[in-house]
Amino acid sequence: MVRTRRFQLGVSAVVWLGTMAVPAWAQPPSAQPPAARAPGPASDTKPGPVEAQPQRTSQAVLAATRIRDGDALMRERRYREAAFAFLDAEHAAPEHVEARFKLGNALAVLGYYARAIEEWEAASRLTQDAAIRQSAQDNITRARAKQAELGASPQAVGQPPGSGPVADTTRAQARRAYEQGVQHISQRAYAPALQTLTQALQQEPLLTVAYIARGSANIGLRRYAEAAADYQFALKLEPDAASPLYGLAEAYRALGRNLEARDLYERYSRSTAPDVRPELKEESRQKAERLR
Repeated sequence: MVRTRRFQLGVSAVVWLGTMAVPAWAQPPSAQPPAARAPGPASDTKPGPVEAQPQRTSQAVLAATRIRDGDALMRERRYREAAFAFLDAEHAAPEHVEARFKLGNALAVLGYYARAIEEWEAASRLTQDAAIRQSAQDNITRARAKQAELGASPQAVGQPPGSGPVADTTRAQARRAYEQGVQHISQRAYAPALQTLTQALQQEPLLTVAYIARGSANIGLRRYAEAAADYQFALKLEPDAASPLYGLAEAYRALGRNLEARDLYERYSRSTAPDVRPELKEESRQKAERLR
């Protein structure tokens, strides 16, 4: 039985605040998350003391919300879904100690010990709390012991959830959900778009265009922090893409983060990526100038 840490403490395709742009379908990367399995005896990660919460920015509030979602899913033994909730929290606030520690717990339950170790090590680096560091180290020791038992399994060698091969049927389902989400966005039906795009990402967790599209749905719903988290992760997956730059600029502008928004508009206006739209390049120049 997994003993999760008792912390009490989210992600996100394109509707702009000005012009609406819908990204074209791109060939998704291979990614199929593993089915959740019952925790083994070595997955009983050791809980640690509560870390002080970070400043309550919109991103931190989103992280706290997704952490609570993950906690509830862990209690229901829906470990795979919990892992994605904690991952959403990490996307929103990468330096959030609780998000990283609990993501490590969820990954360990699923057997992804190398990835769990990475998260616990990151949590240790981010905190000055000696008790938290000790809890993380205890968990790392247990996880390494399980790695030795498992040998060269995909989990043991550090392959993250969602990075394995995707069955053709699963890829087709993800594509249908993505395209349905884009259609909802074109009709300004943002709530249904959010739901179907989330389904696409559950089937294809590394599908960049679905994160971009979900960012648009979140902007349409005025969920700007959630939109920013989606665009940020899309950029992490495809650093050379242009669409997330514009979407993130729009989200930041709505959040009052004008200097960061201006930089992103300027980057979009200079981009030569295949997904750049000429009319948005000019609009980006104008918006960047107005934010000076």
